[in-house]
Amino acid sequence: MADLTIPLDDCADRVLGGWLGKNVGGTLGAPFEGKVDPPGVTFYDPAPVQPAASDDLDLELLWLHALEEHGPELTSGDLAGEWMDHVRYSWDEYAYATVNLRRGARPPLSGSHGNWFASSVGAAGRAGIWAMAAPGCPDHAAELAYHDAVLDHAGEGVWAAMFLAALESAAFFVRDIATLLDIGLARVPDGSRVCGAIRAAREAHGAAKTAMQARSAVLDAVGCPNPTDAPQNLGFIALGLLYGEGDFANTLCATVNCGYDTDTTGATVGAIMGIRGGAKGLPERWLAPIGRRIVVGWGVEGLSVPATVDELTERTMAVTARMIEARRLPVRMADLRDPAAPMPTEAPQPGEPASEAPPPPNADSDPPATSNIPSTTTEDCNWLDAARSSPLFGLNPSVSVDRRNGVEASFDCAARGPAIVAGVASSFVVTLTNLRSTPIDGHVEVTAPRGWIVAVPGAQGPTLHLDPGRAARLGFAIKAPEAVESAEINPIALTLTPEDGEPVRFAVPIYLSACWWFIGPLKNDFGGGFEKGYTVEDTPDLTERHLGRGDGLVGWRRMPFGRSVMEIEELFTGLPGVAYGLTILRRTEPLEARLIVHTNDGVRVWLNDRLVYQVHDHRPFRPTLTDGPGAKVQLRAGENRLRIKVVRCDQPAKLAISWLDAAGVPILDAGNQRY
Repeated sequence: MADLTIPLDDCADRVLGGWLGKNVGGTLGAPFEGKVDPPGVTFYDPAPVQPAASDDLDLELLWLHALEEHGPELTSGDLAGEWMDHVRYSWDEYAYATVNLRRGARPPLSGSHGNWFASSVGAAGRAGIWAMAAPGCPDHAAELAYHDAVLDHAGEGVWAAMFLAALESAAFFVRDIATLLDIGLARVPDGSRVCGAIRAAREAHGAAKTAMQARSAVLDAVGCPNPTDAPQNLGFIALGLLYGEGDFANTLCATVNCGYDTDTTGATVGAIMGIRGGAKGLPERWLAPIGRRIVVGWGVEGLSVPATVDELTERTMAVTARMIEARRLPVRMADLRDPAAPMPTEAPQPGEPASEAPPPPNADSDPPATSNIPSTTTEDCNWLDAARSSPLFGLNPSVSVDRRNGVEASFDCAARGPAIVAGVASSFVVTLTNLRSTPIDGHVEVTAPRGWIVAVPGAQGPTLHLDPGRAARLGFAIKAPEAVESAEINPIALTLTPEDGEPVRFAVPIYLSACWWFIGPLKNDFGGGFEKGYTVEDTPDLTERHLGRGDGLVGWRRMPFGRSVMEIEELFTGLPGVAYGLTILRRTEPLEARLIVHTNDGVRVWLNDRLVYQVHDHRPFRPTLTDGPGAKVQLRAGENRLRIKVVRCDQPAKLAISWLDAAGVPILDAGNQRY
């Protein structure tokens, strides 16, 4: 890609425009967040007195801090460390990632393992910081967004972030909407739902459909009941850009009027339009009500927060300059106040005719073609070159990668994931890579709690030699005792001890599954199984067999679950029925807790033979870890019997169980890690 030049003050104006536009769009969309019906907005409703707080902006402020602290070569591991130090939000994918990080997982495993919200829009909503850090370098911006997104997302949630980072980066130089969408799509796998959503919006626009018809086309192509699903929200962003036709207000309103995750979609198109036209091109009518303050939410702590968008712009420009220099990005910010700086050359943007005297713009519309244009020609730029970002599509999302003291450790637990079962042998492979400039000769050891068995298969020895840049793959077998002691976090570690240096210690991302017994399917005649009492309730002996759905006898079987979402549909073999589950929670001391139960059908829950929760309403399944239906309970010291009845009607049974302590923090081990 050809080198680009942009005047320093013009770049700053576009960064400022991005932050202002984000505040405007997020404030417009905030009142309608999560509502699927089109709100029909034409302006702020209700009228604001300041910008709405947003977790998207909060996390961009955190990543700005990370760039300032770690520099341009920051890694996913650096971001994970900052996340653990500062993030307190516990919504959706944030909670799943935080739990995985607490258990020792690192990206990308932290974003993929057991994460029901891996395809949500969280990472996409914070992608703008990477565009601003790499203006005019869409492939670099997409690569940076990938290393961010895999912390708490996988698959579509990652592709969405890469798409927007690339598009917003290019918007520093490119004004044509179709070209911007093409640039984003070059950083997305062809068969992805994100790609399908963008294409659905474009096809509807090309066929002269109305905006609401285009919205229906997006939902027909990729629609999902989860309001935060990234692909459908990306489709709405594309819709807004297309149907807004360069007008700031029309673009924002067309996007927000699609509903769903409106604060994120509104903020994103606001940022795009602000970067594309600069702060000078933003209409005062939209800026005046909210001012220039930065308003943060409750969920990010311990940061030095800029007071205004102007201060935020100054800090952003500083990290951008460092990024351009350190990574040798193909873009230059020229201070035109410097007499030695080359004079700018202006050129028409893709799809626009040259014009020496454009008409004055409408207050809400595009700035004229010669207003605030970057001082470069972009004709020689291959905006679709995805040489850096496209190889990321094929990386394994189920490995945990950690870097310490010049050594990288990549843990692969295969399809099983990091959850193991007490009394059952499992294995994992670690790849150690020497990132130093000198060879490493050393000794490798895996340590585990007393009673655990760790074995080295085959003829593999405990010593290794690694030249600079070289890697070694080591396999280990591990088994926890059947009577394993309960632990929130399993203290399993791999230590590489060089002959001439300090030991390098890595947490091994392995934890114990929750151990359940289940019996079923029992009959659900005429849908009355929820109210019916079964003999299982009278004789819950695990050795007993009971009359099943097909008039044969069924017995209890062990079913371990390494995720909060419990895959129980296999019990029902695709047909209506009833099943019972039982687990023993062993506590060394009493605990006040909240039990969260998500289901899409009927469920009853007993704790120590007392009914504590029941529901039968076929609600949409959305298994958040830290909020939702359930009950406050008191776990006693010793054994606690948790029994559950699950009723399946016409749809596949879905069930998720999680536990919170009195402070609302997820409990990693409820005490049922062994049979």
